[in-house]
Amino acid sequence: MKRKLFRFLTNRYRQEQVGKPERDLFDTWYKSLDQRTDVQAADKDARRNRSWQKIQDAIGEGEELIDNKQKQIIAFRPWMGSVAALLLVASGFFYWRIQQEMQQTQEMVSMPAYRIFNTGVGERKVVNLPDGSTVTLNARTSLRVDENAYGRSAREVELLAGEAFFEVAKDSSRAFIVQAGRLQTTVLGTSFNIQTYAEMEEQVISVYTGRVKVQRGNNNLGTLEKGQRIRFEKQYANSTTEDFDTGNRYSSWTSGKQVLQDAGFEELALAVKNTYGITLVADNDRIARQQYSLPIRKSVPLDEFLEAIQSIHHNKIRKEGERVILY
Repeated sequence: MKRKLFRFLTNRYRQEQVGKPERDLFDTWYKSLDQRTDVQAADKDARRNRSWQKIQDAIGEGEELIDNKQKQIIAFRPWMGSVAALLLVASGFFYWRIQQEMQQTQEMVSMPAYRIFNTGVGERKVVNLPDGSTVTLNARTSLRVDENAYGRSAREVELLAGEAFFEVAKDSSRAFIVQAGRLQTTVLGTSFNIQTYAEMEEQVISVYTGRVKVQRGNNNLGTLEKGQRIRFEKQYANSTTEDFDTGNRYSSWTSGKQVLQDAGFEELALAVKNTYGITLVADNDRIARQQYSLPIRKSVPLDEFLEAIQSIHHNKIRKEGERVILY
């Protein structure tokens, strides 16, 4: 039998992949050792043993080949681990780089991006802002807008010099602010006043422009328009809605001059406390039910103001430390 065929058959035997024709060929060759007449019996046994040894050697070579492949696989595994570690490090690096670039982008967005609008001599210009507001610039005027910050939490512009007329689009969630020198002008779109002092028996919400919705938890107390206010009694959780004059009373205190009109004693006492820091007390129920209409200015001395109070209903006053008692 040729050597190549012999190796082929022995490998097939070892792997248990021989078919019937291959097995018959192998058996025929092995039995032929007994049929040869030119060989002595001892020689036959020796040849048979050598042939068998060749088969065993061939099988051993196959096993050695398998062992070598296993060693290659084992040697390959650490290499794969190194590659995996390298890929992990690389992916971490790229992730870090992406995060850095995103952070840099966010920082660039948050950095001021000022745009300045200028007019020359005899020139006028209309600036259209992103929210729909318009600014008309007179001659020799400069307006600066931070295009990155405008409209985020507020709509803010800066009038550097000159004169400008502002037509502000309504947006109650974002105030419109104009910075001009040392002055700052804020437009809310809707203006309203809330009074909620601890010593008062009620909360008062008054609307001057626009509309305001008032709620207590999930309970809708009403939608107020200009010239309307709601009074909410703290103790009984009752509310009433009424009209009022937007020209004075609640709005006047912001200018430093408050005007009381048919105010009850409780409201008078609150105004005195806020203006002069003293406590005004009614000595009896008759005085507690009286109403007062008068202006309150901090520039007016306290004694002069108290004289005006007692003269309205011809009451008398006495001082007890930080308290002033009307009787």
